[in-house]
Amino acid sequence: MRLIIVQKDVNERDYTPYLEYAKARRADLICFGELGTSGCLYTPRPIEPLDQVVARFAPYPFAVITGLPVSTEAGLRNSLLYYHRGECQFYYKINLFPGMNEPAVYKAGTEPGIWQTPFGVLGLSTCYDIRFPDLYRRLKELGAEKFIIPAAFPVARIADWRQLLIERAREHRVTVVGINSVGDDGTNVFGGTSLVAAPDGTVLAEADQRTPSVLEISL
Repeated sequence: MRLIIVQKDVNERDYTPYLEYAKARRADLICFGELGTSGCLYTPRPIEPLDQVVARFAPYPFAVITGLPVSTEAGLRNSLLYYHRGECQFYYKINLFPGMNEPAVYKAGTEPGIWQTPFGVLGLSTCYDIRFPDLYRRLKELGAEKFIIPAAFPVARIADWRQLLIERAREHRVTVVGINSVGDDGTNVFGGTSLVAAPDGTVLAEADQRTPSVLEISL
């Protein structure tokens, strides 16, 4: 699998250059961060309809994972979307972070994120979820072969982010892919450090704390 990880500025909402890049590089899967389609949306305001988001991805042959707000019958969800050739799968973030006002905006999910894909069984979680080890034990029990963790992790706690990605890889002997944002949304400064950790905790690829970046790796 040729994987492309996009560490973008939290205020950048134009996916097209990254999608075109992935197409040129013959990627199999491209991953964006938490709430990537909307910027870091932790306050109530209009959101882009899901069908418009999906329409941006539909022309491309590769799979896309991204974070986005999704309106459901139960309420607004901080969601992850897997899209590939007309197929959509979702994970709704379970552990909402009070420090960023999430519980006031989003309704928490209840089901672990397990996606069946051509790249194996993926275990999904989002940002603050990473601090809850029981979730990853459950994902492993459900057959997860890789953990994909989009995030919007502030720079003030970025050392924790990096350490926890490596710990989750070592604990469960799986590859971990962490996708973070950079930039300043006016309230928080995000700390990048997107990385891929091997099952033994070895860091295979890593971005810095400040620069919008693209990482490419074959897994």
